[in-house]
Amino acid sequence: MFHRIFRADPETVRAALVFLRQRFDGSAEDEVIAKLELALAEVLNNICEHGTMTEAMRLDGQPHAPLIHLCVARHVGGIACAVTDDGRPLPLSCLDPRDLPFVPGDGTGILRLPEGGFGWFLIQELTASLSYFREGRRNFLAFIVPVTEPLMQCPPAAPPAGAAS
Repeated sequence: MFHRIFRADPETVRAALVFLRQRFDGSAEDEVIAKLELALAEVLNNICEHGTMTEAMRLDGQPHAPLIHLCVARHVGGIACAVTDDGRPLPLSCLDPRDLPFVPGDGTGILRLPEGGFGWFLIQELTASLSYFREGRRNFLAFIVPVTEPLMQCPPAAPPAGAAS
């Protein structure tokens, strides 16, 4: 399990992701950990970039970087993530199913894709059970990064001394 509370700042996000990778190293396949890190990097960096409330939206009139609560837990079906923050509401269109944009070739053999706009596509592709709601002044986002191998099981406990077999 992993839990951190931090301000939405690119440096603190990176530090949290580095520690998260260390914490979950060996708990799932490397590919699963990479998917977890990429999905969370997209989510957390979106909060950094788009979540800051304007002065008019703040109760105290001062802008601030959102406060993020990140909780990640490994379970049998995958790695579950819950992210909450007190930033701007997530536009619900972000959760609409997405495809990569079709860009016709220009005859050069180079595909020219527009900058940005791929974050939510990646998040949706890397996760399952993606859900969002807003309650009061907090955003709640949850998802699972599925795993294919079973969680390592602890051996059964020995029966208490004197117990009948």
